[in-house]
Amino acid sequence: MATDFEWKAPLTAGWAAMHAEAVGLLRQLHADSAVAPTLGPRLAELVHRLASERLGPMEQLRLEKLAAQLWPFRGHLAPLRPLTLGLMGSQTLDLFAAPLRAAGLARLLLIEPMVAPLGSAAAIAHGQEQPFATAPELVLLWQDVDLLQRPTVLLDHAAEQAALAAAGGYLQDLAEGIRVHTGARVIVATTPLPRRMRVGSADAATAGTAQRFTDGVNRIIAEKARAQHWLLWDVAGLAADLGYARWFDPAWFFEAKLPFRADLNPLVGDHLARLLAAYAGKSRRALVLDLDNTLWGGVIGDDGMAGIQLGQGSAAGESFLAVQALALELRRRGVVLAVCSKNDAAVAREPFRDHPDMLLREEHVAVFQVSWEDKATSLQAIAQTLGLALESLAFVDDNPAERARIRQELPFVAVPELGQRAAEYADLIVASGAFEHLALNTDDLSRAQSYAAGAKSAEIRTRIGHYEDYLRSLQMTMRVQPFDATGMPRIAQLIGKSNQFNLTTRRHDAGALAKFAADPDSLCWQVRLTDTFADHGMIAVLIVRQARDAWIIDTWLQSCRILQRGVEQTLMNLLIKTAGPRVARVYGQYRPTARNGMVKDFFPGLGFHPCEAPASDEPGGEWFVVETAAFTPLFSAIEVRHTD
Repeated sequence: MATDFEWKAPLTAGWAAMHAEAVGLLRQLHADSAVAPTLGPRLAELVHRLASERLGPMEQLRLEKLAAQLWPFRGHLAPLRPLTLGLMGSQTLDLFAAPLRAAGLARLLLIEPMVAPLGSAAAIAHGQEQPFATAPELVLLWQDVDLLQRPTVLLDHAAEQAALAAAGGYLQDLAEGIRVHTGARVIVATTPLPRRMRVGSADAATAGTAQRFTDGVNRIIAEKARAQHWLLWDVAGLAADLGYARWFDPAWFFEAKLPFRADLNPLVGDHLARLLAAYAGKSRRALVLDLDNTLWGGVIGDDGMAGIQLGQGSAAGESFLAVQALALELRRRGVVLAVCSKNDAAVAREPFRDHPDMLLREEHVAVFQVSWEDKATSLQAIAQTLGLALESLAFVDDNPAERARIRQELPFVAVPELGQRAAEYADLIVASGAFEHLALNTDDLSRAQSYAAGAKSAEIRTRIGHYEDYLRSLQMTMRVQPFDATGMPRIAQLIGKSNQFNLTTRRHDAGALAKFAADPDSLCWQVRLTDTFADHGMIAVLIVRQARDAWIIDTWLQSCRILQRGVEQTLMNLLIKTAGPRVARVYGQYRPTARNGMVKDFFPGLGFHPCEAPASDEPGGEWFVVETAAFTPLFSAIEVRHTD
């Protein structure tokens, strides 16, 4: 089993001691839950480190047992994100739940799986069953393609297309019914094709074969994920990576309807957990790269540009080019790049400027942290410059001693194991799943540029002493407009994963968002920001409900990459100005979580006063109110373009 996790840190001698400490902390929590705020952070660190090593069968079982006891303390285990997941389908998923729970810990998730009875998906979709004790946030639908009506005649292209259209319609109706009756967002798994159903190579070119039908259904699943009907989990891709001969166990499939070999549960659990991490905003947003023997072979300070290994024509040179090409591909998908190296700064930049075979250039790298300081200190400086939490970083270094130190000092930074051969570096970075993402949108693609622009603006701020002058120098423009079909995927994405700058962390699904948008008494804003450096895309979402003569802020969340720009002050000015002719007061609620402590003073800082919950709304949390006529506009250096 451990060989399936080549990107994980090797099992250390201290694993058992860490496990014992975690068990001891859990016993203390069960004995006295009042100590959870004190012990919770250390417990979260321990279980994450335990799950991030390459486990043997015994360690895996011990971790699963430990993971099963964490859910009652979910509010105190930051940065682990609690997530409830329903599992349903036409195959047996019961054995999958415990490994999935353990796998989530490595992905900064606290997953609580709930398994529906085998074959109950259709009954749930029609409202005839409700198998979950609590409403799940997500539901996984694993539907065997065998249950869909395949063409019965070979070489009939029209019948094949009709069968695929019917299968797509059935899956969409099934997923929509599940969403409506559970209130959860649905994940649909693609289907691997058993070897017994592929007779020969010509099956791929023969209309009506099981292979063409299965491939067609999987394409439909992918297209509907692109159109935001559901989230996509590519099980077929994972099975292909492993090899179908290893994936399937025919005896267990026919006897117990197990969809894959039982020993693969930890690996399959990790594969799903990385998708859940992408949904929850736990994928890594920055790739931090070492230089010598990571981006090129050799030591630039000793060997000079002529002596390093890089470029076409040699196995080593092409291996390092593959790492650079991967870095550029990730940047293309919105991942920001940074450099962390113990080196002379001027010498380290030379290849980026002058080496003819370098793919990475200075303009691709947002932060160069090149010095002789400890790399843990440098990584903290990079995170601060980019405005990211350490848990958003993945660090790639060929030196095992440096990797071990970062895992020890900064346990929430992802550090893929690279092995001994440079030829495997790029594959292992991808295999780690650190940069898993959902269906991309244009805002995702601009994220790297946005973080890089933030780093540049931080440099400007150090040169401009007065903060208001600094904000004016950024030449910011904010566009505020109602929800629309174009922005809805990004709005749903932000609501699903924003945790820190999120006043209520209400997880509205697509159906609820559509109702808000159609309600004339609701105000729904999507907010975009540009400055002199970059278009930051959609950076904030507001939903406001009307109750008699007042407005109630239901949802206010912002991207943390544009903090301290005056965005919230500008939006509050616009909100109160818009409210003034319509209502006498505006209410806001702060619902504290383990992650959103940064906004606990949000409303008082903007002129609101503590109050009781409005009679029409839910108690709990902290409530605040401002009289629209008494509101004093706040300083803003942002030009606003507002569309009603």
